[in-house]
Amino acid sequence: MSEGVGEYEAEDIRKIVARVLRDLGNPEPPLRMEEVRQLLELNIGYYSSTNTTLLQEVAHRMKVAGKQVLERPMLLVEAITKAKLSALWVPQTRRILIDEDVPKPKHRWIEGHEVGHSLIPWHREFLFGDNEYTLDPVCHAIVEAEANYSASQLLFLQDRFASEARDGDLSFKSIKALAARYQNTLTTTLWRMVEDRNPDVAVFGLLTVHPHHPEIGAQDDGKPVRYFIRSRAFREQFGGVAPEAAYGLVERHASRRSRGPVFDASDELTNANGQRCEFRLESFCNTHALLTYGVFVRVTPTIGRYSTII
Repeated sequence: MSEGVGEYEAEDIRKIVARVLRDLGNPEPPLRMEEVRQLLELNIGYYSSTNTTLLQEVAHRMKVAGKQVLERPMLLVEAITKAKLSALWVPQTRRILIDEDVPKPKHRWIEGHEVGHSLIPWHREFLFGDNEYTLDPVCHAIVEAEANYSASQLLFLQDRFASEARDGDLSFKSIKALAARYQNTLTTTLWRMVEDRNPDVAVFGLLTVHPHHPEIGAQDDGKPVRYFIRSRAFREQFGGVAPEAAYGLVERHASRRSRGPVFDASDELTNANGQRCEFRLESFCNTHALLTYGVFVRVTPTIGRYSTII
């Protein structure tokens, strides 16, 4: 289960997505989003965050039964531009709006995320009007995590992906093959491999800056780690491992390659019992960020040859 999503909420979301997939005839991968939109009677449109004229036209065209949805359409424009939103779900018109300036490979996940908002009944009150500005940050984070969880359940066909992932090994070769099969990005596929393939094995994933090419994966806040993904077992057994500690392993082993495989190595982390544990690490650069996973191998014998990262 994804971090930030409650147990009961996750169960409700799984049931909702299962019903959608059942109504679609339990499709084979990849899921066709146009069929999802047709089933749910959703529309999709595009705007440009760099073209406020187009945004204003989109806002003013939002009508239901000939009546303007927004009394002040410019509020929507301000919300999108100030918050740097890449997409928006408009319940009144059952319309998903995606920023056309966002790279095309990301559109599928973004659409799945917004479909998630549309599917989750309790999201409607959070997603429009003044709530875009006043929503408590903690509540907002939970709402976004739930939409992401719904998107992952939908785009990866729930247990279908985990079952297929277990048929192969955990490697970037397998991750790339599954990304192509499900037509999802390498990043989202890595995420699902870490969390869903085998939750009982301690596995972590990282989306980071490249230590030798800081322009790759750079963030506005200057932090090296964008996402620290953890399986259930990793959270339970290595809860004291901070993102910075995991990134320390990346810094130690990263080669200067700026594309493709960056390193394949072994190193150690310390678990909650104070035991040094060996992890197999593999890292891959897609030119946008550095993607790394680490999978537990064994508790290291007392006479180990790796130094410990705490």
